[in-house]
Amino acid sequence: MRVLQRACEQNAFAELSRFRTAFYGCLSARADAFFELTDALLCADGPVKTPSGGSC
Repeated sequence: MRVLQRACEQNAFAELSRFRTAFYGCLSARADAFFELTDALLCADGPVKTPSGGSC
């Protein structure tokens, strides 16, 4: 069972890696900044009210 679980984890990682590469390829100017911002928004602990990070 552990071998099967490991294979599923590797497949999921490979799929995520392909998605991230394709997404990065869609970005034009300032691709690094947009990619980092997207990563930060997706990894936030709760709802994000503003992407700037400042308090309103």
